[in-house]
Amino acid sequence: MAARLSMMKKILVDIHIYLSLLCAGYMIIYGVSGIAFNHQLQPTDAPGATWETSIDVPVFDTDQASAEAARDRLQLVGWVPNWRLSHPQPDQLLFFVNRPSREYRVLLHQVTGSVQVQETRRGLLGAVLGLHGLGRMPNSAWSRSWSIYTQISTWALIFSVLSGIWFWWLRPGWRRSGWWMLGLGSGGCVLFMLYIIG
Repeated sequence: MAARLSMMKKILVDIHIYLSLLCAGYMIIYGVSGIAFNHQLQPTDAPGATWETSIDVPVFDTDQASAEAARDRLQLVGWVPNWRLSHPQPDQLLFFVNRPSREYRVLLHQVTGSVQVQETRRGLLGAVLGLHGLGRMPNSAWSRSWSIYTQISTWALIFSVLSGIWFWWLRPGWRRSGWWMLGLGSGGCVLFMLYIIG
C-alpha cells in the first residue's frame, strides 16, 4: 500500500511539474496583463503602414455587416467594434478593425469602392493585453490555437492547485500553517468578491 501511494505521488508530482511548465508562458502573459489592467497601463501607439485600394462595395442592411464584409475583402484580421462605426460624409463609412497588436482605421467610400487604411501598432504591451481572455478572432488562422492553449492551461492550473493541496495534506507538520494560508487566500477572496458585488 505504501509503495503504491509512493508511486502515485511520484507520478502526480511529475504531472504537476510538467503541466506547470506547459502553462508557464500563459500564466506569465495572464499575470503581466492583469497587473497592467490593475494599474491602468496603456500601450504606446505608433503609426504603421498606410495604403489605399479599391474593393467591390458590400451592400448590407446594417453598417456593421457592411464593415465586416469590407474587412474580409481587405483580408484584415480582427474585430469591428460597432460603437466606432460612423459616417464622416453621407457616402463614407468609417470603421476600425482591432487585433491584439494592431488597429486599422478604414475609410470606405461607398460609391466608388475606394478605401484608405491607416495602421496603428500597439507594441508588445498591446499584444499582451490583447491576449488576456482572447477567443476566436475573425480571419485569423492561429486564434483557435490560442483558445486551445488557454483551455489546456486553465485545466492544468486547476490540476496544479488540487494536486498541490493533496501534497500539502500528505505533510501533517504543515497542516496548521497550510490551513491559515488556505483560509486567508480562499476565504479572503470569497469575502472580497462578496464585498464587490454586495
